[in-house]
Amino acid sequence: VEAEVVAKRTQVSRGARAHGDMTDMTGGFTHYYATFEVESGSRIELAVRGEEYGMLAEGDRGRLTFQGTRYQGFERA
Repeated sequence: VEAEVVAKRTQVSRGARAHGDMTDMTGGFTHYYATFEVESGSRIELAVRGEEYGMLAEGDRGRLTFQGTRYQGFERA
C-alpha cells in the first residue's frame, strides 16, 4: 500500500543477573518501531530491523509491504 512514515521509536529492554545481594544490569535489546499512515488514513506501527530503522525518516513516502503485523519492506517513492 502507499504509505508515509509518520513516527519512529525505540524500546530498550535490559537483562539482569543476580550476584549475591546485588543485581547487575547487563546486555539487553533495542527494539525498533516505525509508524506508517496508509492511504486510507489509518496508522499502523510495525517492528522493523535496526538497519531498516536507520534508513527510514519521518515524512518518507512510498510503498509499504506488510503481512498482518509483520513488516516486509518499504520502498521510497
